[in-house]
Amino acid sequence: MTNNNNGLGNLDNLFQSAQADGLTNNTMDLVISNLNGPTMATAVGTPLNQLASNEVTLAMNIMDMSGSMASHAGDLISAYNSDYLAAMRGSSAADDILMSTILFNQDVSLLHGYMPLNDVPPLTRSSYAPSGTTALYDAVAGGLTNMVLYAQQLRQSGVMVRCIVIVYSDGGDNASKQRAKQIHRAATELLKHEIYTLAYVGFRNGGINHAELRQLADEIGFPDVLAAGLDHQELRRIFNLVSMSTVSMSQQGAIPAGMFR
Repeated sequence: MTNNNNGLGNLDNLFQSAQADGLTNNTMDLVISNLNGPTMATAVGTPLNQLASNEVTLAMNIMDMSGSMASHAGDLISAYNSDYLAAMRGSSAADDILMSTILFNQDVSLLHGYMPLNDVPPLTRSSYAPSGTTALYDAVAGGLTNMVLYAQQLRQSGVMVRCIVIVYSDGGDNASKQRAKQIHRAATELLKHEIYTLAYVGFRNGGINHAELRQLADEIGFPDVLAAGLDHQELRRIFNLVSMSTVSMSQQGAIPAGMFR
């Protein structure tokens, strides 16, 4: 099975390699059910012959673009571009990080696959235009699918890989076809492999209750959580913290105490 559009080559070989590395149906069922989804329609990642390092950190952002984010779009775009993307570009780990961004409302779109930081396009009012409802589970399922397969392609080629997935949302799912329990099963298995970090940033104007945030993250098996407001300073703080944590993890590997501690 080959899909030339996503650049992953022979998927059967990747499946066999993933299973040999210990991934079971808990993960592979989710991957197979999302092979024809929007996060697999175009190039998933940078071609192997264009990598600048044989140690790579994949940083995936899965960002809520539902209607409730509309009044905060300008501040989020500014913070994402300046305090996250630009901050990582200026870091000592810049050559080792490949970044991907998924946007979702009731639909899921791959804004770009895993790219070197200097090639990543900034968010704009055109690319980040909140509207509609929240298909969070569909977005996470699609994100995990292309990350698992691209990471497997890299590992199969001798590249050392670390994987960071960060979900940003201001509320629960209300539009997905996927089920939370499917994602939870896959997340639980991926975390056992110790190359994956799964984090959930809960946005809420004025801040989100920690118990509610913990419940939202637990539904999909994401252990690391961070509560955030939606004013300009809070968004700058959050994206700066995520950038520093990503750089740190790319240099040190998985942090037992969690991404945000």
